[in-house]
Amino acid sequence: MIAANISTHHFIGMSGRGYEIGLAVASYEWIAAVALVLYGKFFLPYYLKSKITTMPEFLERRFNDKVRIAYAIISLIGYIVIELAVVLYTGSLAINSVFGLPLVWGLLILCVVGGGYAIYGGFKAIAYTDIIQVTVLILGGLTVMLLGLHKLGVMVPEYGPSVIGGFKAVLAGSPEKFHMVRPASDPELPWPGVFFGGMWLANIFYWGCNQFITQRTLSAKNVWHGQMGVVFAGFLKLLVPFLVVLPGIVAFRLYNPESGLLKADCVLLKPDLAFPTLVKQLLPQGLTGLVMAGLMGCVMSHVASMMSASSSILTFDIYKNYVKRDATSADLVRFGRITSIAVLVAATGVGYFLQNLRGIFIYIQEFWSIAYPSVCALFLAGFFYKRATARGAFIAIIAGPLWATAVTVLEKLRMLPHIPYLSVWSGAGDAGHWLIPFLTRGAIDFLFAFAILWMFRNRGEIEERAIIDRSFSPEILAEMRALPIYKRFGFWSAILVACVVALYIRFF
Repeated sequence: MIAANISTHHFIGMSGRGYEIGLAVASYEWIAAVALVLYGKFFLPYYLKSKITTMPEFLERRFNDKVRIAYAIISLIGYIVIELAVVLYTGSLAINSVFGLPLVWGLLILCVVGGGYAIYGGFKAIAYTDIIQVTVLILGGLTVMLLGLHKLGVMVPEYGPSVIGGFKAVLAGSPEKFHMVRPASDPELPWPGVFFGGMWLANIFYWGCNQFITQRTLSAKNVWHGQMGVVFAGFLKLLVPFLVVLPGIVAFRLYNPESGLLKADCVLLKPDLAFPTLVKQLLPQGLTGLVMAGLMGCVMSHVASMMSASSSILTFDIYKNYVKRDATSADLVRFGRITSIAVLVAATGVGYFLQNLRGIFIYIQEFWSIAYPSVCALFLAGFFYKRATARGAFIAIIAGPLWATAVTVLEKLRMLPHIPYLSVWSGAGDAGHWLIPFLTRGAIDFLFAFAILWMFRNRGEIEERAIIDRSFSPEILAEMRALPIYKRFGFWSAILVACVVALYIRFF
C-alpha cells in the first residue's frame, strides 16, 4: 500500500507545501494513519469475505449497476486527470531539475518506460519490485533530510554543526512552520476542515474506497494478514512527513529568495522544486543517481498501479458487463492492454499542461475533493445505513460532484460571493477573491449527498442486499481471539492512534 502511495507527488508536491506552509500539510499523512485503522476494522473484512475485485463492484452489490458505472467513470477521470498526470509531471519535473532534460522529453520517457513496465511486467512485476523501490526511496529521502539538517547546522554554528544542531536551527529559525493547526480562515488547511471535515473524507476515500489502493489488500491471505499489513502501513505514514515535509522546510531556510542562508548559491523560484534542489545541491553524484533511481522506480510503480486499476475498472466494470458479456480471458487481456495504453497517453497529455500550477499538491487535493465527499457518502451509507436506496445513491453520486464543480468554477472565475462563516479571502488585497476552502466544502458536499440518500431512503422492509455482513466465521474468530495481545490488530491500532495524538500535541 505504501509503495503504491508514495511517489513523486510526495517528494515534489508535499515537500513543496512544506517549503511554503510548513508541517501542517503532514495532516494528510497522520490522519491517514487513523483512517487506515478504520479501513482495517470496518471495510477490509467485508471486502475479503465477499471476494470483490473492484470498488465499483461493491456499489453494484449494495445498490445497482448504474451506481457502479457512475463511480467507475468518476474513478477513471480522477486517475487520468489527477493521479497519473501528476505523477508523470512531477517525475519529469524532478528529471528536469536534477539533469536538465526538457520537461516534454521527461514526460515521453516516463510514458514509454512506465507503460512497458506495466503492460509487459504485469502486476507480479509491480509486487516484486515495489519493496526494493520504496526502500531505496525512503533511504534516499532520509539521506537528503540528514544532509540538509547537517548543512543547516554548519550554517548556524551556535546550535552545533550536526544533524541535531540543524534541527534545532530550523526549529528556531522558522518556528511558524512547525504548527499543525492553522487558522479557520486558511484557504488550504483550516482547522475545522482538518479535524471535522474534508481531511477525514479524503483519507477514508483514498484508503477505503479507491481501487488503486485497495487492490493491494484484496490479495491478502486472510483478514489478520490484511489488518496487520494495514496497521504497519499506518506506522510508516507517521514517518513520511519527516522524509518529505521536513526537507521542504530545510530548503526554505537554505534557498528562500528573501532570507535563505545559501541564497547566493541557489534560489528557489518554485516551491515544488524544493526536494530536487536539495538532491542536486547536497548529494554527491553517486547518491544523486541512486535517489533519482529510487524516485523514478516509484514513478514506475505508481504508473503501473494506476494503469492496473484503470484497466480493471474498464475491463470488468464496463467492457465485460456492457460491451461483451461473453468475453474470453484472451479478450479481457487484450482489451485491458489497449485501454491501459490509452489511459497512459491521455494522462501524459494532461501532465504537460500542469507545469504552470503554483502547487501540485493543492491541485491533487482540490480536484479530488470534487468527487470524494459523495463517494464516501455512498460507501458509508452502503455499509452502515440499511435504508439507503439505489435511486438515492445514483442521484447523490451525480448531483454531489456537479454541485462541487459549480462552486469550483465560480471560485476560479472569481465570481463566488462572500458567504458568512464559510468563504475566506484568498490572495493579497484587491487581487484576491472569495473561496470556500475545499476541505470545508468537502464536508458540505458530504452532508448534501447524505441528505439526498436520506430523502430517497427505503421506507419499507429492509432489502437483503442492504445487509452487509462483516462478521467472522466461528473458526476464524476463535483463531483471532487465541492470538497473544502483541499480535492483535486492536493492540497495534491503539498504539498507532496514540502516536498520532502525541504528534499533534507536540506540534500543536
